[in-house]
Amino acid sequence: MKNPVTYHSSFDFSQVKKYSFYQSDSTFFDSQSLSHSQRNRIEIAIEKSLNAQDFVYSDLENADIIITYHLVKRNKKNYQDYNKAVLFCPHCLKANTWQQDNNAWSVYPGGLIIDLVDPKKNRSVWRSIYPLKYKQKDNSKIQNEKIMEAVDIMLMQYPGK
Repeated sequence: MKNPVTYHSSFDFSQVKKYSFYQSDSTFFDSQSLSHSQRNRIEIAIEKSLNAQDFVYSDLENADIIITYHLVKRNKKNYQDYNKAVLFCPHCLKANTWQQDNNAWSVYPGGLIIDLVDPKKNRSVWRSIYPLKYKQKDNSKIQNEKIMEAVDIMLMQYPGK
């Protein structure tokens, strides 16, 4: 299943070797309302997926890209706050510097968003969304499996690999 991906065509993705996450005291964290266990699940899945693609975890100061994520809820303000934290402009998607691999780009509750942020400009340069399709009866093991599958599908579409 191919999922929507959009990215900034002027960013040189082939130069990215090292990645990092924002620290817990950043505005990115303030834009999220996730439990520590949910954050850990998502970050571990991202690390496993990126490490399998030969990217290397680095401290924030030496990272070529910063990975952020957002679990879309029904509250649109959370999504808007997240977009402000990663300087993502939904209206800019139609600009000629953004490429979309899928014209059906939309945001929906239960979708996991991953952004790649340019550390020099603190702006998102790549975004993907994938439905987690959590069910009420899903235990943490099943939720973890859904996160790992979603993250792998999204990050396998990284441009420049």
